[in-house]
Amino acid sequence: MKKGIVLLGFLLVCQSVGAMGLFKSRAPEPEPPVQSPTEPPTATPDPDPIGSTPTEPDPIGSTPTDFLEVADEVGSEVDSYFGNYGALSEYRVETHEASSDYCEVDLDGYNNFSQRISYFVESQLENTRTHLSGLAPYYGVPYENDDHLLSGLAQRPLCHSTSSSLSKTLKKSSRVPSTAVIKKLNVFENKVNTLREKMLEGDEESRIQLVKTWSKFFSCLAYTESLSTADTSSSRKVAAKYESDNYRKPAGVKFYEDPYQDEASKLNIGLFQFTPNGGGNINPCLKSWNNNYPSCTVGTGSSKSKLIEVFGSAYQTMNAFCGVNKVVQTFSIQRNSSKSTAIHPSNSSVSKADRCVSPWIYSGYAYNHFGPLMNSTGSNLNKLISCVNAD
Repeated sequence: MKKGIVLLGFLLVCQSVGAMGLFKSRAPEPEPPVQSPTEPPTATPDPDPIGSTPTEPDPIGSTPTDFLEVADEVGSEVDSYFGNYGALSEYRVETHEASSDYCEVDLDGYNNFSQRISYFVESQLENTRTHLSGLAPYYGVPYENDDHLLSGLAQRPLCHSTSSSLSKTLKKSSRVPSTAVIKKLNVFENKVNTLREKMLEGDEESRIQLVKTWSKFFSCLAYTESLSTADTSSSRKVAAKYESDNYRKPAGVKFYEDPYQDEASKLNIGLFQFTPNGGGNINPCLKSWNNNYPSCTVGTGSSKSKLIEVFGSAYQTMNAFCGVNKVVQTFSIQRNSSKSTAIHPSNSSVSKADRCVSPWIYSGYAYNHFGPLMNSTGSNLNKLISCVNAD
């Protein structure tokens, strides 16, 4: 495994989706400034050349086997919940050839968004290595990726949320939702934990239901991020600014410019609204992708136009991979950080290996990418979890 700290200044910006999709937003709070982390005395800089090939793949969970059954069911349920847009279930047609859409052979011929989301949910349930060593100065994690405890959606149980715990993990009391919403969070947490325990005991049906539950989580999140407004005139207008001879906006892929962000960060693309800036917060995801798909590397130094093609692809493969990986990264920070702000209050006297994790946490505390997961507008967490828990 390649070691060393990446001397990059990350834009630690939570791209609040409150301004996107279904919800209006307030201006996001400033995140930690751009800076180059100080190199520890024994570290060796990692040049991370474009297209570099790792010596060995990252550990990742078992090959998905149930994603198709799960994807069809979840896609239909969530499409129906949001008014039969059909965004998750619709068969997508290639508008330009993006190699990232063809890197996973198990997805050949399965071209709707729901199938891509469920595949990467299942593949990242457990034993997933994230690439977060470059964030060590900000989040108190080890400087070497090999020193990080592995993570995944089901690597550790979810913490139990209370008004008191959320006042700490969400940073501001104004972000703490009502008692009714907290009960909805508890329903989700309890369901995930029960299914996880049964899965670890060898119950295959519980494993399938866990994949389904997390697939629904990310499918609802995709709608709150982009899907209901992906093909509006506003989205098409923004996309037209970035289209080229090699690229046209595919159906279902939202383009949005955040008025609260600077030029380097304002463009957001696709299912989970990522900025095509390899030195920003897609950097850890690109590194994970490159380790798992060495024949399909996408360099962190790739041009903006290249990254637009990748994150704006017709099948949204990279976008789906990174959307799931972003939550896994948040969990990894919580497992590996030495900072009290990065962990749920119930972990104050618990070893790193035994910690629980929480999706509901402030971006500056645990590198959360998604506005609804920190209730950025005061109402988007309720809208998300209501979808997730809907029968």
